[in-house]
Amino acid sequence: MMDRVKTAGVLVTLLMFPAGLAAQPAPPALATARAHYEDATINAVTFRSADAFFPTEPVAAGARAAKLPRAPKTLASTVKLGEGSFAFDEALQRTYTNALLVMKDGAIVDERYLNGGAADDRYMSWSMAKSIVSILVGIAIDKGQIKSVDEPIDRYVPETRGTAYEGVSIEHLLMMRDGTSYTEQVESGQSTLERIKKRATYGNNTNFTDLSGLDLTRAHPPGSKFLYSTLTSTLLGRLVEEASGLSLAAFTEKHLWKPAGMEAPGYWVLDNPAPKGRAVGGGAFNATLRDYGRIGQMMLDGGRANGRQIVSKAWVEKSTRYPGTTSVMPGAPRGYGYQWWTMLGTDRYEAIGIHGQFLSIDPKTRTVIVKLSYWPDKGGRQLNLDTFALFDAIRAEVGK
Repeated sequence: MMDRVKTAGVLVTLLMFPAGLAAQPAPPALATARAHYEDATINAVTFRSADAFFPTEPVAAGARAAKLPRAPKTLASTVKLGEGSFAFDEALQRTYTNALLVMKDGAIVDERYLNGGAADDRYMSWSMAKSIVSILVGIAIDKGQIKSVDEPIDRYVPETRGTAYEGVSIEHLLMMRDGTSYTEQVESGQSTLERIKKRATYGNNTNFTDLSGLDLTRAHPPGSKFLYSTLTSTLLGRLVEEASGLSLAAFTEKHLWKPAGMEAPGYWVLDNPAPKGRAVGGGAFNATLRDYGRIGQMMLDGGRANGRQIVSKAWVEKSTRYPGTTSVMPGAPRGYGYQWWTMLGTDRYEAIGIHGQFLSIDPKTRTVIVKLSYWPDKGGRQLNLDTFALFDAIRAEVGK
C-alpha cells in the first residue's frame, strides 16, 4: 500500500490496505488484455505501450537534458548468425529488434527504430529494471538512508517480517541468493511469479510484494544458492521506498533521472492503481532508447553523469564485478553481481530483460549497446547466441 503515516518522526508505509480502502479488482476485460500483453503477435507494439495496459507513476525529466553528441560510423556490413551470414539490417530483423542504440565514448554511433517506433517512445525494460533498482539501492546507501548491505531486509520492509525472507541480508537479495522456495519459471504447473502476476499486476487484488498466501519457505541457507527472482528485486524496490520515505518513482526522479540529465520522462508500472499501487521494481520501468543509453554511459563513467556523481564509483564497481555466480543464462557463461549480469572472463556487464532487452556495457571498447526487442516465446538459447554475435560484430567495428 502506498498509504504512509508518521511514526516517531519517520515516514512509514502501511503493510495492509487501510480501513475503508478495499482492493478494487481490475475489470475482467482489462485483466485478460494484460495477460496477453507479452503475446508474440502484438509485443512489437505493446512493449512501447505499457501505460495503455497498466497503472503507472511518472518519473519526470529535468529542464535540460545532458547532451549526447553524435559520431556516426558504419556498423558491421554482415553478421554471422548460426550457420549463415546476414546483412546487418537482416540480422536486426532475425533477432527481433524494436530499437537499437550504439554509443562509443559517450557519443551516439548509430540509432535505429523499427516496427513504427520513434525516439519519444518509452519502452518496457522488463528485467533491465532490476539493474536500475540496484543503482537506486546504491544511491540510498551513499546517502546513508540504508546503512549497509549486511543489514537484514526485514529491518526496513515490513512485508518480510515473519516470512522466509526474515533475517536475509540485503546483499543476499541483491545477489539473488535469498534461499527461499520462490520459483520464477517451472517446467509444469504454475510458478510463484505467475501466481503473483495474476493476482497483482493483472487482477489488482493485492500488491506484488504481498507475501501472504504464497507459502514460501526457507529452501536453502541464504547466500548458498543462486535463484533468479523478480520478487526479490521488487522487494529491493520496496527497500528503497521504506528507507527514503519516497515512492520508487519519486526517488528515481529526484536522485537519478533529473540529476543525471535524462531527456524524457520515464515511468514505473504499478501493481495497482493509485493510491494503493506500488512500483514493480523487478521488471517494469519504461524509458526512451536514448535514456537507457544514458544509464549505460553513467555506469561506464563510474557513476558520473551530467557533471555530477550520481552513484558512487565504489558501488558501480562492486555491483558489476562480482565474479562468482555462474548462471544458466543461455548462450554464454555468466556471473551475477548486484542485479547485473557479468560476462565471465571479461569486464563486460549487462542489464537483461526477458524477450530480448539488453543494456550491454563494455569498458574495454568504451561502448554501450541498447537493444530493445520483441522475442517470441521469451527467446531461447539461439536468440541469445545470435544477439551476442550481433554485439560482437558491432564492437569489432566500433571499438577500433
